[in-house]
Amino acid sequence: MAFKLPPAKVHSYVTKLLKANLVKRPPVWYPGTSLAPPSPTFLRERDPSGAALNPELPFETQEAEQKRKAAAEAAGVPYTSHKATVSTHNNHKELTRSSRSNKHLRWKSERPKAIVYPEDRLRRRFYEDHPWELRRPRCLIESTGDGTRRNWSTLLQKGRSITDLTGEDVIQHQLYLMSTGKSEREAYHIATQEFYLHRAQEETEARVAKAQAMAFGLKPRRSFVMNGLKREEEVLLEAEQKAAKY
Repeated sequence: MAFKLPPAKVHSYVTKLLKANLVKRPPVWYPGTSLAPPSPTFLRERDPSGAALNPELPFETQEAEQKRKAAAEAAGVPYTSHKATVSTHNNHKELTRSSRSNKHLRWKSERPKAIVYPEDRLRRRFYEDHPWELRRPRCLIESTGDGTRRNWSTLLQKGRSITDLTGEDVIQHQLYLMSTGKSEREAYHIATQEFYLHRAQEETEARVAKAQAMAFGLKPRRSFVMNGLKREEEVLLEAEQKAAKY
């Protein structure tokens, strides 16, 4: 098993290796750890330095003590030194901290902030209005060009066909329109209207291509349901013929 050192002793250990000339060059992290050494423990501390929240110089402490004493004598109230009050408060704090059942005394785990992009809200709205777009097959391999360098001032990019158009193109085009000063609603209306025109053109081209193929003698292709029904009829007919022999 490899020898493991606590985080606070790594810097001193490397220092000894450098002095003994066992390590020729210091690591890259060596200057940084000398300026900000790691914590000796893995537990989070509120104030690792132990410094006071409101530090005071000795003469400031004496002047504040004299003022509090004079105010207590003027009010006829018995005076208690500030140090005694702080020690009593600390003792009370230690007694209450011994019980970890209180929720406000437990360690709160720090979680990273949620990463939110402006496209998330636009994407959620688009696919709520067009759920069938999620069922369209997509090619995840970029065959031509760099997919990150595109001019989103137009919905249909240069060098791409109508069949390559997806909902993500609509979202990026809408985001570009919003950057030009249009509102989210107006940009959504413009982007989806252009998207509908391209989808209608795609359906028209597919319908015309099918009609032309049928005109040149192409037989229509049966669906999987029709093929299954035909095979079922053939099996039933074969079983009926075998049963008639007996």
